[in-house]
Amino acid sequence: MKKSILNLGKSLNKAEQKKINGGIAIACFSHSDCPREMGCCKNAPYMGLCMLGSDYRNYCN
Repeated sequence: MKKSILNLGKSLNKAEQKKINGGIAIACFSHSDCPREMGCCKNAPYMGLCMLGSDYRNYCN
């Protein structure tokens, strides 16, 4: 099961990580796993990452 979870989505390069969350990627399974002002993205290639409001709306809706 661990292998299947680790293989979700794609790896992000440093520039993509910084764009999402200041360079720190936070993994998630649901919104409750993310800090208060962030949402858990369910769309590839950002699947399973916490994202800030405007980025969440642009990439995950």
